[in-house]
Amino acid sequence: MTGNAYFNSLNYSIANEDAAFELGICRQIKPKKILAICGSGARFLPLAGVGPEKITALDLATQQLALADLRRTIMQNYPLQDYLRFFGYPPYSTHEFKAERAALFSELNIKPDTRRYFSELFRKIDWDGLLYQGRWEETFIGIPKKLRKIFGTAYDSIFQFKDQKEQDAFFAKKLKDKLWCSVPAAVLMLMGNATFFNTVLYRGSFVRKNIPGSYFEFYSNAFKRLFANGLARENFFLQICFLGRLQYPEGNPLEVHPDVYAAAQKALQAGTEIELVERDVLGFAAKTQEKYDFVSLSNVPSYFSGAPESNYLQSLTRCLNRGALVVVRCYLRIPEGTDTSGFVDVSHEYSELAAKEKMQMYRILVFKYVG
Repeated sequence: MTGNAYFNSLNYSIANEDAAFELGICRQIKPKKILAICGSGARFLPLAGVGPEKITALDLATQQLALADLRRTIMQNYPLQDYLRFFGYPPYSTHEFKAERAALFSELNIKPDTRRYFSELFRKIDWDGLLYQGRWEETFIGIPKKLRKIFGTAYDSIFQFKDQKEQDAFFAKKLKDKLWCSVPAAVLMLMGNATFFNTVLYRGSFVRKNIPGSYFEFYSNAFKRLFANGLARENFFLQICFLGRLQYPEGNPLEVHPDVYAAAQKALQAGTEIELVERDVLGFAAKTQEKYDFVSLSNVPSYFSGAPESNYLQSLTRCLNRGALVVVRCYLRIPEGTDTSGFVDVSHEYSELAAKEKMQMYRILVFKYVG
């Protein structure tokens, strides 16, 4: 994977996962050491709030590690309002506070490589916030922006509800209207187009789907779960898909929930170590001397084939403490033929957390290492 262009760019600037699932588990088991895929940094930094000794975050893209370094530094040293303004989270926008953003950036004690990378990026984007600079975010906000030029703001009303029963009643009525359903259908047609995503976003690395049903059916069912299990205004993913931006603070991702931010900041200031490593997870597991209590693999195993697909859990065993939990997110593909010897599938114990997850695009597996 290291040679593929998709893994050598800034692909995620927010997160395409809801880390509430992993945080919910960590609050229960209180791991001392955590191993996680880095992504934008937003998927693992909330886990610092449970007070681990160390979090090791891995990525193949130096840009992702730089963004995580930037996030960690601001989270550790600045109040939440500064963090919101810097990145452009609601109630602020990415186009506001450019001078303040530049001033804060100049104060940061970050790695030279991180400073060079973001100095150039900020120059190109004229000191806008970073929320929509990842390729994933650029792709997803482009869909509703195009559709809004045709259909206008007719669908903004789905974000006005503050009561689940009222939202349910609204959808029960509107979903009988074929004309009204045309925009959600168009969104789903684009999201369910593997060729589109392979060309625009994944550069030939789109996962090889093996779950039953069509792409359209997959996304349609996921959206039905999302609307049935939470208010649209409280969901960052739905805001991106239909508004093309984050607009309602209630739907901000987990990293900037006030209680989560405060807990993570307190832990970072108290000494929780964040180690950022440019390495693939299996290569790291083969070399490290660390032992971990919790591993968050994101959807990396969905990209495996051959021996890695069969052996990835076994490859992890040398860096796991007995009783460690491994979380695997499966997007369109469930790894086949995986050797689970020494592990117990405990996914059912966390089904309530999975049902509340804000993306609903993943089948989430949880394995317990029993040796």
